Amino acid sequence: MTDGDARASTDNADYPKPAYAWYVVVLMMFFYVLSFMDRQIIAVLIEPIKADLALSDVQISLLGGLSFVLFYSTMGVFVGRLADSLNRPLLIAAGVFIWSLTTALCGLAGKFWQLLFLRMGVGLGESALLPSTLSLLSNYFPPQRLATPTSVFLLGAPIGIGLSFAAGGYIYSVAQDIAAAPGWEDVFFIGGSAAWKIVLLFLGVVGMLMTLLMVTVREPRNSERVVASSNPAKLAEPASMGEVGRYARKHWLAIGGLYLGMAFISLASYSQAFWDITFLTRTYGWDASTGSYWYGMVQLFAGLMGMLTGGLVADRMTKSGVVGASVVMVIVGSGLAAPFALMYPLAGTASTALWLMVPAIFGNNMCFACAASGIQRMFPGTMLGLAAGIYFFMSNAIGIGIGPTAIAAFTDYLFEDPSQIRYSLTIVGGFSRVIAFVLVIAGLKAYRDLLRSLESPDRHS
Repeated sequence: MTDGDARASTDNADYPKPAYAWYVVVLMMFFYVLSFMDRQIIAVLIEPIKADLALSDVQISLLGGLSFVLFYSTMGVFVGRLADSLNRPLLIAAGVFIWSLTTALCGLAGKFWQLLFLRMGVGLGESALLPSTLSLLSNYFPPQRLATPTSVFLLGAPIGIGLSFAAGGYIYSVAQDIAAAPGWEDVFFIGGSAAWKIVLLFLGVVGMLMTLLMVTVREPRNSERVVASSNPAKLAEPASMGEVGRYARKHWLAIGGLYLGMAFISLASYSQAFWDITFLTRTYGWDASTGSYWYGMVQLFAGLMGMLTGGLVADRMTKSGVVGASVVMVIVGSGLAAPFALMYPLAGTASTALWLMVPAIFGNNMCFACAASGIQRMFPGTMLGLAAGIYFFMSNAIGIGIGPTAIAAFTDYLFEDPSQIRYSLTIVGGFSRVIAFVLVIAGLKAYRDLLRSLESPDRHS
């Protein structure tokens, strides 16, 4: 046995058994799927909600964007700080229950301001999942094998988006049958509810029941073996805010390049996911159910392949000695996505537009998978939760908070024609990816220098 093998064996002994660790990854992925379904289902229900409540494009974009992101982003920083010292499975369970409860309550709302307020609650609950899980996984897997399980967890995003559209349309059609059934008006409490409200009630109840599964997830900080480990990433004592600030100032270019670049990738991704169904119906005359199904299939296929490819290739490159492999793959992903994002909204047919969406969505998801693993590698474990919280604050404040509304604003106020949404998508979605590509390249050398400064005998990229 070589020295490297001996170090790897000792290091692996500090982590939970692989079978259990992968169980936790898959469970967290299912919660991430649920979070994206609850988040994106508004995009499937745009037209019925608009008709029922007499809303404009800008108002509906606020339900899917600004109202959600206000708490999702700001509370993510606070929860990330808590994740550096408190019980992370308990934080995640509380978040799942809160977002599921408020999703169900959205199904009881009858006014725009009520939905706006409750969507803030959905954002509040979902803010607990990402920073807590990224921190948790860093205690479940050795650093050199972290990109793959992280990308598997993040598969929840394309699966959740895909199911929101592919299955969401089906769930809505079932809800329409229920709402039209004889005697529905007489059902206790929810009788007479519109079909879109039934969908939200259903998803909320499913989530509240799923919360019970969190009792099977252990907090590794409670293990004597982990707390006693010589690996500082496993110590429960969080870094002080002063230490975090000094670390960020020292490595500002590496952190800023990746964080800002991913904020623009997020802007492109969320604006696209929110408005693409509407784009297909307004531009090509597709009905919403057809558009939802085929778009959902594209999101599932391209998103899954992008996430898995990014994580697997990054881990393989790391094993081969490539320094900063995760950020290299972010550059590859954004460079691939940019030209296709500029082209697909201008396609002559719906089928051509869907085919051109595939590499754009593939590249985006490659970026998301690899950026998350890159962040896990660039921060000490004692500040990882806070670092992840700040990362998601920036990417979501810009992505969710600005993206959907930017599309609506261009369409309503610049082009003044709902049918011209294709040009809004090209401007916002396409050029955001170009900006991201430039920003991440600018920070690559600094990122590699940062990793080398953290390098130890058992840590190589």
